[in-house]
Amino acid sequence: MIFPKFLEFAQRNGYRLELSPHQNYYPDITFIDRDSKKYAVDLKSTYRATKTKVNGMTLGAFTGYFRDRTSTKNTLYPYQEYKKHFVFGIIYSRTDINNIEEYLCSLDINMTLKLKKLFIAYINEPTDKKWSDILKVVILEEKHCRVINSFLINETDVFTLDNFREIQSVVKDFEFFIQEKWKIAIDRAGSGNTKNIGSETDIERLKFGKGLFAREFGEKGKKIFDSYWINYETRDMARKVGRDKPNFNNIATYMEWIKS
Repeated sequence: MIFPKFLEFAQRNGYRLELSPHQNYYPDITFIDRDSKKYAVDLKSTYRATKTKVNGMTLGAFTGYFRDRTSTKNTLYPYQEYKKHFVFGIIYSRTDINNIEEYLCSLDINMTLKLKKLFIAYINEPTDKKWSDILKVVILEEKHCRVINSFLINETDVFTLDNFREIQSVVKDFEFFIQEKWKIAIDRAGSGNTKNIGSETDIERLKFGKGLFAREFGEKGKKIFDSYWINYETRDMARKVGRDKPNFNNIATYMEWIKS
């Protein structure tokens, strides 16, 4: 649904638009202007964890093409050929958890982040054990469970042309933003064991480009962002080169490492 808007933008502003040839290639979209300058745009989505925070997103690899900026492996063009690297962010609410939150509010129950995570775990795996985990945090009766279960969306339900209007969207309340990648990045990896850059989770920081490197260093933040993530190591990466631990693991220890 968004893609025609990218085409419209490119045509209106005289850009050539090229798509990633494979799903795991960087970036999702390449814009090329009349002077052959390239701009990378990656599409990233995340759902609201609270009214002010999201679940977080990954901002691409900090190894491979990010470090070897002349490489064409898993990237449409070498990383260094792009003048700027943008993230087009999509923030949404999950319909099921949003409906549950509104229902709990009607019962004067505050949906804390801890409770929300328990409900999401229950939605993903609606078992007695997951429900008992919820009951350890909040008091709910059997009738409340029945109401909550009615909010769960069964994606295997079959609809016909007679009742297709009853299909419920699994997402709602979209917000969009676009920022340079370095302006919304943090100093921690984005997910588990994968080698991806992490993002801010505060919605205002994402929308207005007030990430860690932008807040701490202003316009110098881009250069520091690049240096930080090019030299960042996981514990396994450090061990492979004969060290017990990485040289740094956050922006404070990075600055100490730079000084040394």
